Amino acid sequence: MNGSDESDRDRLQEAALIVDDGGLDDFDLDIPPTTGNEYLRRVRREANDCPKVVVADIDTSIFTNKQTVNVRHDTRGCHPAPKGFAPELEWQTTQIANFAEFRQSYARQKALRKKNKSLKIENVDTRGCHPAPKGFAPELEWQTTQIANFAEFRQSYARQKALRKKNKSLKIENVPLANDVEGWCRLCFGRLQPPGSVPHEIKENESDNCTDRQGTLPLLSIMMAMDQPAVIKVLEYHINWFEATGFSDKQGSWFYSLLVCLEKPLSPEACSTLRTLARSCSNLRASLENSDDPRLAPLNLFICIVARYFDQIDLADSGT
Repeated sequence: MNGSDESDRDRLQEAALIVDDGGLDDFDLDIPPTTGNEYLRRVRREANDCPKVVVADIDTSIFTNKQTVNVRHDTRGCHPAPKGFAPELEWQTTQIANFAEFRQSYARQKALRKKNKSLKIENVDTRGCHPAPKGFAPELEWQTTQIANFAEFRQSYARQKALRKKNKSLKIENVPLANDVEGWCRLCFGRLQPPGSVPHEIKENESDNCTDRQGTLPLLSIMMAMDQPAVIKVLEYHINWFEATGFSDKQGSWFYSLLVCLEKPLSPEACSTLRTLARSCSNLRASLENSDDPRLAPLNLFICIVARYFDQIDLADSGT
């Protein structure tokens, strides 16, 4: 390759990379470009003529017979009002004006209360737990003792669990699957529905499977057979039964045993379940008529365990 060829190549490269904006776009689009500059100017012109957003025009009717899921084309999230149901625009304007006026009035009242400290502000408990009625809250010393006992039970359970893992000959009970709510109800209460619910006729296969019509206590062999998802799930079942039918001593035994088996740190699901349990206990406690009710002690115990052992301290009773 001689020097003349190299010079021509350099000149072509330079002309292809630099776009000369001078002059008018007087080129004919029907004939091929004659220079690199003209080609790039044509590309730029075509790009400027393209719309910012392009929507394909597709005939979707050909897919009607093949459609398996009905997908609405209206993605606004609101169904259009049926004919005659939509409000007049004047009515909407009036409502918005009234709403804005109420908001301004609220803002003025809020600012006034901030300035005037003497105005009464209601104390709203946002914890989700009813505070214990007077005389119902446990002593702080009692709470400390219960937490110590609970921690000791958990350590004992952990030792027994480790021992059973080493000794394969020890019996492990066959328990229902975690999502078998009916199976767990039969196991815990000896019937399909927990105590306090609407009576029902006992099915033949149910009477055969339930030798103990009083249900089964949370035996160690049963608790050992449950993994953590099962513990959380069964705890949720018992909370639902508790809220629907009330509290019983047998259910209290199951609550305590499930809490012993619940491992820390808590998952978000387990934390939410425990807080629901504490709220349910506080709701029932608030409805008790006197402090001699036998349900008061276990209710206080579960609130104490959830709040002080599982670190949901905002739910704790202050004690004295």
